[in-house]
Amino acid sequence: METLRAKPPKLSRQFVRDREWVSEHMQELIANYPNQWVLVHKGEVIAEGDKAWSLWHNANELGLGQPYISFIEREMHVY
Repeated sequence: METLRAKPPKLSRQFVRDREWVSEHMQELIANYPNQWVLVHKGEVIAEGDKAWSLWHNANELGLGQPYISFIEREMHVY
């Protein structure tokens, strides 16, 4: 019996650029948004908070198809 596997969606160019921007600006983000979730679009933090779901909701309201949301850890967390 063959198992069908869904392919993950292709990442948009903007998503990839925002992911790279976060990586390049991580120290600045840690200083400004320690232990917070951030929503980044076009190289700018457009929302932050302590719940990723609320940022996802904000992104939906703004019509962002593939929002880049990241947790900015000040120090390592054990989950």
